[in-house]
Amino acid sequence: MSKIADQAEIFSLTVLGARGSMPGEGRKCARYGGATSCYLVKAGREEIYLDAGSGIAGVKSAPEASVSLLITHMHLDHLVGLPFFAALGNKNRSLEIYAGYHQGLSPKEAIDRLISPPFWPCFIDDYPAKVKFQTLVTAKEINEFAIGEVSVKFMEGAHPNGCTLFRLSYRGKSLVYATDFEHSPEDSARLANFAQGADLLLYDAQYTAAEYEKYRGYGHSTPEEGIEVAKAAAVQKLLLVHHAPWRTDEDLDALEAVFAGQYQEVSFAKIGEEIILGEGEN
Repeated sequence: MSKIADQAEIFSLTVLGARGSMPGEGRKCARYGGATSCYLVKAGREEIYLDAGSGIAGVKSAPEASVSLLITHMHLDHLVGLPFFAALGNKNRSLEIYAGYHQGLSPKEAIDRLISPPFWPCFIDDYPAKVKFQTLVTAKEINEFAIGEVSVKFMEGAHPNGCTLFRLSYRGKSLVYATDFEHSPEDSARLANFAQGADLLLYDAQYTAAEYEKYRGYGHSTPEEGIEVAKAAAVQKLLLVHHAPWRTDEDLDALEAVFAGQYQEVSFAKIGEEIILGEGEN
């Protein structure tokens, strides 16, 4: 996956935050990062942010970009950075937020519970930017919509209170975002079908297989299961995400070394890492 000359047509993913459950800090997580879930997908003029964890705080969007947010679910670690997203402070900026209808709440209703007094001094409607919400009706079946030239497929994963899985495709290339996913034979098979032939799979690997039994039911998975899903889906690259909050850089280095030879291209997400998927096909 090499860089391409025409930046206007680039399709890429940048890691803004890959920590799970709660932020980390300090030199022990300097390389893999302590910010919680947020990834920037660039596809032509589109800037699409996957989740709004602490990694989105202060991020500045390109002036000419069309900005969208895809929120997998409303747990705090995936939403805590939203009040600090710089684009919300720009009166000339329009944003669209896409999320599922979970726990009887629309995305707007859920976000208004968090971004509101007494937890925050204002509502999201009080920000200068023009914000529009799009409610996704999620199910085990695959559904689809478009953001500009980007095709977005989505379906429900397996996580307490629900979580939406996304597949983004642009000019013949595709990536799948499967965070906060707890594996089972049925759910892993559904994900493998959803991710079939993708160029990049982001997979929740918060726990090792040895740790998993202690945390069964928490809604997360393991590198071992991620590799099995990647093999079944024949994806090109597997990026393991949602790092356990206690995991240090040295811990993640050691785990990466263990799994490096078990799939054609597998690594743990590092803060600031950019993956170029390419121009795709016209």
